[in-house]
Amino acid sequence: MEYLPLFLPTEILRTLIRKGDIKMRILEKINKIPAGTMIVPLFVSAILNTICPSILRIGSYSQALISDDGLKVMMVLTLLFTGTQMSISDIPEALKRGGSHVLFKYLAGAGVYILIFHYFGNNGILGTCSLAVLCALTNNNGSLYMGLVQSYGDHADLVARPMFNLNSGPMLSLLTIGIAGNNAISWQEYATILLPICIGILLCTIDDQIKIAAKNGTALVLPIMGFILGANIDLWKIAEAGFSGIFLFIIVMVVTGPVAFIVDRVLLKRPGYGGMATVSVAGNTIAVPAMIGQIVPSFSSYVKLATVQISCAAVLSAILCPFIVQWFAKRFGCPKYEENFGN
Repeated sequence: MEYLPLFLPTEILRTLIRKGDIKMRILEKINKIPAGTMIVPLFVSAILNTICPSILRIGSYSQALISDDGLKVMMVLTLLFTGTQMSISDIPEALKRGGSHVLFKYLAGAGVYILIFHYFGNNGILGTCSLAVLCALTNNNGSLYMGLVQSYGDHADLVARPMFNLNSGPMLSLLTIGIAGNNAISWQEYATILLPICIGILLCTIDDQIKIAAKNGTALVLPIMGFILGANIDLWKIAEAGFSGIFLFIIVMVVTGPVAFIVDRVLLKRPGYGGMATVSVAGNTIAVPAMIGQIVPSFSSYVKLATVQISCAAVLSAILCPFIVQWFAKRFGCPKYEENFGN
């Protein structure tokens, strides 16, 4: 009987879980939020990191998980699982959908950055520095895209995901600045992106059962990826960015939103939700200013300001972009329309 006080709550919890009361409530509520399986863990970890960052860094395993290396591992797994759902016949469509969005978003973003830098210099416009504008406009949130098209899109949308690695990180930002450019990126980096995809394609080609077993792999990785991204966001610093961070988010929406929508509707003959899913500021873009500052000394004094402004824009993207994509999916249609809006 002395163990009854500890034993009884455990049994009650097990009974509730067996009945599905707890599981179903949590899952239903999260699924009602656009891209909720990634967004909810992101904000949970961001709040924890803001209030008590040490709680996320207890022990070597926890620190390794939320590090840049941990994020890279999740990205590799995402690419691998994506590859297992692809076939050779999917590659042209992946290049067509993903490549079109990457190319035209970059051209629009780079063009606006060049204009702002030419007329306003490094200080930028309305308190938003040029470095922040450059990084936000030439990078893409592939993780958010994956979470959104998982909810609204089709198979071809999912297999287009690897193309967004081309504008994830400092590569295109450095290319736009005009120094280092493609010479700063070794062939090994490109191989790192392509190899997991090719392995996944090969495995599912050899054995169809692997494709079936890995079907939900991406859905399992996305919550972990969201948690890792949130664990490196300080909400207090984002609040300090104030209007400049909000203005940066507006710039991204105004510049790349119409371009992405037109590319999706006119060039790709799609409803438009897929294009709008690419319009955001990526969480991993927060690290890009520091990388550029190390390579281009003239930007080093703007790194902290750009980092804070990008952090604010990234959080606004995580909050607002899912609802924007949801509106476009409902207004113009999507492959999973009945599943999302049928009732």
